Amino acid sequence: MFRRILAPRSGISVSRILTRRFLASQEPEIILKDKFRPMRIDRELPDPTKDVNKRRLQFVGFIVLMTSALAMIFNYEKTQSPVISNTLYHMRRSPKIREVLGDQIDFDGLVPWVSGELNQVAGNVNIKFYLKGSKGKVGEVRLVADRENQHQEFFIHEWSVKVDDKKYDLLEESGGAKTL
Repeated sequence: MFRRILAPRSGISVSRILTRRFLASQEPEIILKDKFRPMRIDRELPDPTKDVNKRRLQFVGFIVLMTSALAMIFNYEKTQSPVISNTLYHMRRSPKIREVLGDQIDFDGLVPWVSGELNQVAGNVNIKFYLKGSKGKVGEVRLVADRENQHQEFFIHEWSVKVDDKKYDLLEESGGAKTL
């Protein structure tokens, strides 16, 4: 009977009317602190163009900070590489380098920095970093090595330490060409 009365007059089905009434009853109720005073905004909206230079400076600072953090992470990965550990091991065991730098050979500086390419997967190593021993002298280590494929060992082309403008070739010490 309800359908006969509403449906022909409005052109809307009864199920749509009932669905709308059900959804209307589901809307959240707004609760005001003071029911006699309506909710109003008595202040200006913020200006989006205000302090543009300050936000740009903050964005540039953020980019610089993230770039430096990323560089530090990549450098840490290089310092923990087996190639660097192996090189440090040989420097500590080399009588020639121990004579020049002293005992307790380790990275120079608070934050060691390995510059150059250290890509073991592609087979390219071209790095340099600084060492310091107990005598207080600083030496620059240079290592250049490569390999043709992953089944071969690295072939060392240059492996030297430069201390006080004097270059010590570690390949000569070990008897010529060497592999890592």
